Amino acid sequence: MGKIKRVLQNRRGDTFIFIIILVFFILTLSAILIEYFRMESLYQQVEYVLQRGVNSAVEYAMLDEYRRDGVARMDTAAAEEKLYEYLHESMELDAGLNKYADDQWDYQLEIENVHATESPPRLTLEGTLKTHSVFSFLTGEVRLPFSISSVNTRTEGGSE
Repeated sequence: MGKIKRVLQNRRGDTFIFIIILVFFILTLSAILIEYFRMESLYQQVEYVLQRGVNSAVEYAMLDEYRRDGVARMDTAAAEEKLYEYLHESMELDAGLNKYADDQWDYQLEIENVHATESPPRLTLEGTLKTHSVFSFLTGEVRLPFSISSVNTRTEGGSE
């Protein structure tokens, strides 16, 4: 603490250099924090929308005729088809699963695995969200892995 006080009281110009260095570190830290929270927000937003898509695909593909007998079953092909339909229509992703906002690339989904089981009705989506940093002095490409699953075990319902 005494050294900092001595530098600030120095009349040779060291104070100006010290303040410039301090401002640089503060601005760099601020930029890193802003970018971190932007990435976190994007990740949570995409994860939420993907969870809705997986849930709606499972609900759409449920075979209601088995529910009357107390059995939960799902058409796995219909669930996967509905999931991809959701990705393209509701999330507005192109054929390469890229998202554009105002003609600028925002992010890309890289789907590694879609696993669907008929009984119990479960759909699991695993992949990576690939995006880039806004600040050029930070890292260029950022990859955020995700694993989203939906299970429907409701067995009541149907007409009797």
